[in-house]
Amino acid sequence: MGEKTGFLTVLLLFGIAILPLLFNTYNSQVKTAKLLTISNEMQQLVASEGGVTDRVKNAVNKLKDQGVDITFKDKNGNTVNGKVAVGETVVMHYDYDGFKTSNSTIIMKR
Repeated sequence: MGEKTGFLTVLLLFGIAILPLLFNTYNSQVKTAKLLTISNEMQQLVASEGGVTDRVKNAVNKLKDQGVDITFKDKNGNTVNGKVAVGETVVMHYDYDGFKTSNSTIIMKR
């Protein structure tokens, strides 16, 4: 009888404490991986387009529907809304479900 009680106690502790922790960790990892993938692809798109063009704005609008908020600024903190000069830095800020990150790219071609 004691073995049965001990097994049920361990099973109950696993179901109450460990299983939700594993689900939460998995969910956080998936959201983080998605945000980092989006930031890498957006960085490449902005660099190849030479700034915030219509293609970039369309991609941002599609991602906004999925809950990803992206803002573009220059190194002085001013909002970027179009193409920028060669050699300028564009800083991108991302916010997705409480996860925040940012990266930057230097425009190498026009």
